[in-house]
Amino acid sequence: MEDKHLYREAQWDVSAEESRAHHGLVAIGFAVLAVLVIACCIWTFGGRGGAAWEFEADDSLPIMTVRSTGGNANTLAVPGDYWYPRDEFVQLQLSGGSIPGEEIERVTFDAALKTLTVKLKDQGGVPTTMDIALTEWRLEPPSGVAVSEVEHVKIVYQDGSTNGIAKADGLAE
Repeated sequence: MEDKHLYREAQWDVSAEESRAHHGLVAIGFAVLAVLVIACCIWTFGGRGGAAWEFEADDSLPIMTVRSTGGNANTLAVPGDYWYPRDEFVQLQLSGGSIPGEEIERVTFDAALKTLTVKLKDQGGVPTTMDIALTEWRLEPPSGVAVSEVEHVKIVYQDGSTNGIAKADGLAE
């Protein structure tokens, strides 16, 4: 009779251990799920953990210049997408049709890669004009980030493609 009683106690102890182990696995599963949800939100909305920059179009800024190559080493003001560091902000020049024009959705900075990422707004399939319009943008860093930290600028276009853009050699006078 005593053997049956010991068997029941031992069986109850094993069941309690299995229950604790099951609860532990469930807790670990929820922790992993929470980490994945947070990582997904950062990737989607935060731009890989980068600090958000302020931005505005500024028609008073001069257009950018680049040095020509070859036998004729002139500095030319040319259309195209370029960036140039200024004292308090990064100047960005976007080239596109005048209608609807290029608009920025968000600007983030990845300090590890020293890359400023500019995501353009999706224009929703609006037809564009065939002319070339240059839009100068003022990209201002948040506190604690210096313009001198930026070494690369990358544009994320409406279709999701990305392109690193060249740093201009100077500004037109």
